[in-house]
Amino acid sequence: MNSKDEAPKDKGSAGKDLDRLDGDRAFRAKKSFIANISHEIRTPMNAIMGFAQMLKNSDLSEEQDEYVDVIIDSGTKLLSIIHSLLELSNLETGEAAVKPVICDMYLFFSRLWQNCEMQIKSKQLDPVLELPSELPKVIIDEDKLERVLDLLISNAVKFTGSGMVQLSVEMESDDDEYQLVINVCDTGCGIAPHRMRTIYDIFEQGDSGITRTHSGLGLGLSIVSRLVELMGGDILASSVVGAGTCFKLILPVEIYKEYGA
Repeated sequence: MNSKDEAPKDKGSAGKDLDRLDGDRAFRAKKSFIANISHEIRTPMNAIMGFAQMLKNSDLSEEQDEYVDVIIDSGTKLLSIIHSLLELSNLETGEAAVKPVICDMYLFFSRLWQNCEMQIKSKQLDPVLELPSELPKVIIDEDKLERVLDLLISNAVKFTGSGMVQLSVEMESDDDEYQLVINVCDTGCGIAPHRMRTIYDIFEQGDSGITRTHSGLGLGLSIVSRLVELMGGDILASSVVGAGTCFKLILPVEIYKEYGA
């Protein structure tokens, strides 16, 4: 084989290297852009929120007080979006890491549900908790699990007009392998079948026709799916339009040794 025959192969290899380099640069640029723009927005927003709170504590008329409440509520939502964008950026770039700790499952879910009940009841919905009377202590990333469940429950409340939001928990075992199985279900508007494949995509909401009246960028489920994947678990979704949606989490866990001692 002469040099003319080998040239295209070398050129192709070099081209792939350049493509990878361009991809890495674009990846870093995207991350830097999100971090910078988030910082640029968050800094003035913190000032706005601070002054709004000062106004709230001052002598205002009833109408002025309502206006300030709108400012604070809108600012809180915007800061939440910024936080979600940064969180998603870290998950996309592989910077997020699992930090397992010893977690008392019964206390964890009891505390979590106590915090969520107020949010659920604020929409005149019924909070339903199905929790075993005994759950072991396990080794798991408690913060990430709490974040996942907060997002799923908030999402359920957001898209449920009447009925209930339910959290059910069980521990499954196969020999020495244990799985934490969690279901978050609601009686909300449901998700159209053709939307189910894209519900975890960034900026995607279950059904643009139904959810147009709800605020948000559709970041929650994107974060949930990436956190669950990072924790080595799976997430399954089932839904019926007009009847509700159920998300099932399956997370591998290690039983804390003292439990079986």
